Amino acid sequence: MKIESLTPYWPWILGLLIGALLGSALGYFGQCTSGTCPLTSTWWRGAIYGGVLGLLFAASSSSRAERSHIEAPRETHPADQHNKGTGTR
Repeated sequence: MKIESLTPYWPWILGLLIGALLGSALGYFGQCTSGTCPLTSTWWRGAIYGGVLGLLFAASSSSRAERSHIEAPRETHPADQHNKGTGTR
């Protein structure tokens, strides 16, 4: 698989990796020692939660970036619509 084919997915991959890394660190160094806390009881469960949150953040960030490149439709003046087909102004 070529790296160029993964280019559109880099924000998603990066969000997943950063979220999983932070979640696993929180699960490993978390304060819950009884095992009853769903996020901080084990490092791998924290990595799963963090990865999902990282994906959600990356998805919301990339959709905002894509929307900023879309141009808004131009408003036309009513007089332009009236004279559109006549060829005169």
